[in-house]
Amino acid sequence: MTADVHLVAQPRIDTVVTEFHTESRRLRSDFAGMAWIGDEPDGESGMMGPDYRRRPVESQLFLPDTHWYDVDSLDDVEVQLAVGLVQVPGTDRGTQGLVGAIAEPEVDFFEHPDGLDGVGLCLSLRGEIWSNVGLSYRVTVLCRPEALVRKGELPQSDDEDES
Repeated sequence: MTADVHLVAQPRIDTVVTEFHTESRRLRSDFAGMAWIGDEPDGESGMMGPDYRRRPVESQLFLPDTHWYDVDSLDDVEVQLAVGLVQVPGTDRGTQGLVGAIAEPEVDFFEHPDGLDGVGLCLSLRGEIWSNVGLSYRVTVLCRPEALVRKGELPQSDDEDES
C-alpha cells in the first residue's frame, strides 16, 4: 500500500525583481508549505501519530496554489526546490521513529489536469517510509512576467471557510 501525501500551502509570495546581470524584470514566486506523508497530523496537537509499517512513497501533486504558465515563455525560467524534515513521530516506547528515505524530491511543470491553458508546478516525492513523516517545502520560480497565464488560487484557511 502506497503512503498518502497531503500538501498544505503557506501564503505564496509574488514579487517583481530586477535580474542583476541583465537588469531585466522577472516575476519571483515563492511557494511554501508542508507535505504530510502517511497520515495528517492531529488538529489539536499538530503531531502525527505513530504508524509503523513499511510503505512506498510515489507521489506527484500540483502545488495547491500554483500559478499557470505559458510553456513557450518558460525557456529561461529558473526553479529552486528545498525540502526539510520537520517531524517524525516517536514510538510507543518514547524512542525516535524510523524515517526510511525520501529520494530526490523534484518539481516540474505539467499541463493542467482539466485541460485549461498553462502548465503548473508539480512536486514529486518518491522513496520509502517506515513511519509518518512531515516535510517542509519551498519552491522559488523566476520567470518573465508575461509567462504568467493565470494566477494560482490561494488556499483558504479553515477559519475563512467558516465565515
